[in-house]
Amino acid sequence: MGQNKEQYFKQVYKDSKDQIYRLCLGFMGNKPDADDLFQEVLMKVWNNLEGFRKESNIKTWIYRITTNTALLTLNRKTKLQQRETNHPQHLPHYEKDSDNSHNNQLEISKLYKAIATLKEIDRIIIGLLLEDCSYEEIATITGLTASNVGVRINRIKKSLNKKLK
Repeated sequence: MGQNKEQYFKQVYKDSKDQIYRLCLGFMGNKPDADDLFQEVLMKVWNNLEGFRKESNIKTWIYRITTNTALLTLNRKTKLQQRETNHPQHLPHYEKDSDNSHNNQLEISKLYKAIATLKEIDRIIIGLLLEDCSYEEIATITGLTASNVGVRINRIKKSLNKKLK
């Protein structure tokens, strides 16, 4: 693949970076951890790009990598936090451009914190939904049926509404 791989990666990165980062932020709930996860996902995409068989959509493949990497990272963090009793909770840091922008960032921060409290599968589902994935795409990535995805999405939305009120 050589030079071709580099060009392909650049195109994949350009087309997917925003969605990947938002998924990372949704999983991790804070910017520093999302940044780390984002870098790890990009390295895995680069290292495995030659093995992508094009049997599925590249974005579906990348969502799977992101999801699997996030779950592994969260599992490692959970085990580490169980060993440490006084682990400080990181809060997202945002630049304050204006009051309105600041309020929007606070709302987004609240949403991501609420998402971070969901079960892993629900975080995956809502993260993919926020990335405009169809129920069928979410079903393919998660291994659920499309109808089950729909039911779960309704439950997730109700749960998030309660948490945000």
